[in-house]
Amino acid sequence: MGRSSLPVGAWGTISAKKDATTGKWRASCRFRGWDGVTRSYSKFGSTKGKAETALLASMKERQLLAGRVTANPPLNDVAEKWLASIEVPKVVVDGNGNMVAAASTGGIRRQTWDQYEGLIYRLIEPALGALKINEINTSTCDSFLRSLVVDGKGHTNARLAKTVLTQIMSYAIRHDLYVGGNPVREVDRLNRLRKKPVSLSAATLHDVREAVRIWRTEPGQFGPRPSNVLADVVDVLIGTGARIGEVLAIRLEDIDLSGDVGKIALTGTLVEPRHGPQYRQSFLKSRSSERVIPVPRFVVDVLIRRSLESPENNKAGALFWSRTGTYVQASSVRRQLRSALTASKMENTAVITPHAFRRTVASLLARELTDGAAAAMLGHADVSMTHAAYIERLRDVADYTTVLNRLAPKPGS
Repeated sequence: MGRSSLPVGAWGTISAKKDATTGKWRASCRFRGWDGVTRSYSKFGSTKGKAETALLASMKERQLLAGRVTANPPLNDVAEKWLASIEVPKVVVDGNGNMVAAASTGGIRRQTWDQYEGLIYRLIEPALGALKINEINTSTCDSFLRSLVVDGKGHTNARLAKTVLTQIMSYAIRHDLYVGGNPVREVDRLNRLRKKPVSLSAATLHDVREAVRIWRTEPGQFGPRPSNVLADVVDVLIGTGARIGEVLAIRLEDIDLSGDVGKIALTGTLVEPRHGPQYRQSFLKSRSSERVIPVPRFVVDVLIRRSLESPENNKAGALFWSRTGTYVQASSVRRQLRSALTASKMENTAVITPHAFRRTVASLLARELTDGAAAAMLGHADVSMTHAAYIERLRDVADYTTVLNRLAPKPGS
């Protein structure tokens, strides 16, 4: 009776024999390739253990080179293989922090890949990574995704984790690692309460400006000398309604002060990848995001002053330059804003973020002008997006005071 056929992508028993001539050990086994053909392979070593270890590593590598993993691997192995299968543009960055080239792959952007990787390592692998791929079912996925929402918070993480987990399981199905339909697709809809957009009042904006103006100016402060960078960034955010990455990516060449009204061309954004250097990306989130914004006088004042103050080492030509002459990063601005607000002892500072200024601009323009004006300023192609996520609006009620006056108290009562 012949030997039983090995499963595709598997190897048989490893045997080892010492060569009498050379004194080296030879480890051998059979491996059935993805073409169905079984072949013999060998590796040598100074000891039996070293020869067997080398052969075992060779067999594992042969599996991976064929794009396969073990028949029922843990989820974290499949997740790693799925991540590695995604084509990510290779970005070339110059010494000034500018993107000079990006190899187009037709795949996803670097930021999206980083987001996927973060979700896997931070949420998916700790909860599900040790489970074998065939142990993943709909109830397991449903319980995991719903566990991410606590006290009404975490819907965004749950929604993104569902997207990533769906793609991981689809990868497993395509590579014959999972039999049946995608279990994540059967998870019930993750309902979320849509947050009402909240803008900042004029009084709050005044307090924020004052907080960032005096931050770290008290006697006895250690560290770098205080500057007006944070205060200037806040003013430009308030005056443009732009995203924080768009504002920090403004270059001096993007500024036009030749006419009666100053203008800023928004043509790029800053990217802070999980791996590799931070850089200015020469395109925005969408084509509609690329726009030229006329700016109010208080922003023009910032543009003029910073243009005159630009140091020789500002090789990037950034409106907001760092001490090393590159771009100031969004994470640094967010951290400094939190510190300034905390030091000011303002109340309810959790809602005061760079994006809150964007919602404030949208709400003001929609209230004083139109929703279309707000959408154009923010760079939205769809007005409904602006209305749903950015505009704080109270429904106007008709004037019924004539009728309500009948309920007024009688004189002398």
